[in-house]
Amino acid sequence: MPTKERRNHYNIKFLKGYGHSIKVKDSKIILTDNHDPFSKPEIESWYVNKMPYEKIVCSGKGYISTEALALLSQNNRSVILLDTYGKPITYLNPVRESTTATKYRIGQYDTFRDESKQKYLVRQITKAKITSQIKFLESQNDFELLEGIEKLKNHRDTMSENILHTEAVTSRIYFREYSKLIPERFEFDSRNSPLRVRKDKASNVVNGLLNYGYTVLAGEISKFVNGIGLDAYYGFSHRNHSSFQSLVYDLMEPFRWLVDCAVLSLLTQKSRHRISKKQYSHTKEGKIVFEYELIRWFLEGLERTFQKERPYRFNHGKQRPDGLLMCQEITIAKLTVQNLADYCCGYSKSFLASNH
Repeated sequence: MPTKERRNHYNIKFLKGYGHSIKVKDSKIILTDNHDPFSKPEIESWYVNKMPYEKIVCSGKGYISTEALALLSQNNRSVILLDTYGKPITYLNPVRESTTATKYRIGQYDTFRDESKQKYLVRQITKAKITSQIKFLESQNDFELLEGIEKLKNHRDTMSENILHTEAVTSRIYFREYSKLIPERFEFDSRNSPLRVRKDKASNVVNGLLNYGYTVLAGEISKFVNGIGLDAYYGFSHRNHSSFQSLVYDLMEPFRWLVDCAVLSLLTQKSRHRISKKQYSHTKEGKIVFEYELIRWFLEGLERTFQKERPYRFNHGKQRPDGLLMCQEITIAKLTVQNLADYCCGYSKSFLASNH
C-alpha cells in the first residue's frame, strides 16, 4: 500500500474478495479491499487527482458506484474487471469525443473495408509480433534457444500468404522455447491454443499468470484505443475471431512479450517473492486459483516491466546522437496506436508496429 498522499511507482491497485468496492464519499475515491475474509477490509481514501493509481484491477464479486466510475473516467483513470481466473469481463475507459476522433474512426472503417490495406496491416502486426518474440528470446542469452530463434526468423522473413497459419506455427515454436526458461517445478510445456482469443482454462501457474498479464495489457491498449477515438471493435488481424474488442487484441500482439518477461521474472526470482505451493490451488474442474499476494506481486512486477525504457525512433523530444529517444515500453504501445490512426487517415504511408 502506498503512503498516503505520496505517489506509488507501481501505478496499479488490485482489489479482490467478496465485497470489494470503489465508491465516492466526501468527494474522495474510497477503495475497499476484502481479499482476506478473516481480517478487517483494507480501505484507502484519495482525492482522485492525488490518487497514485492510473488503473484499478478488480477480481471476483464486488461493486463500483456509477459516481466513482464517472469521477475516475473524468480523470483518465481506468478500471479492469476480471473473473476469478483472470479472464477479462470488461475494460472501463474514458472515450474521446472530438472532430479528430471522428476522422480517425472514419479512416479506420475505410481501411477495414480495403482488402489490400487490411492484409498489409495483418502482415505488419504479425511480423512485429514475431520480431518481439525473437528479441525477447535473444535477450536470454541461452544457447538452447538458438535453433528455435532461427526458425522464428525464417518464418518471419519468408512469411506466406496464409498469415493465420504462420501465426499458429510461430506461436508453437515460441512457447516451446519459452518453456525451456521456466523452472521444471511449474510443469509448463505449452500455451493454450494460439488460435483462440479466449484462454480461460489455465490449469497451471504459468498459463494462469499469462492470462492475468495479457488481460491487464489489453486494458492498457484499450485505454489508448478509446482515448484516441478509434473503434475497439473493428480489428484487422482478429476480425474473424469472437473477441469483443478485436482491435485491442491486434495492437497488443507486438507487446505480449512484456507479459512473458514479467511472468518469467516472477517464476525465476529467489527473493522473498519466490512462489510457493501455498499461493495457488486448483478447483475440481482443474482450473488454477491464485492467492491475493501472488497476483499483487505479479501485477506490480508487470507494471515495472511496462515502465522500462528502450531506444525508440520518435520525432519529438530530446533525441540521442543516433536519432533515437528513450521511451517507456507502454509509451511505445501508445505511439503504435497513434501510428495506426495516422495510417488509416492517410497521414502516414506506412504502419510500423512497436518499432522493435
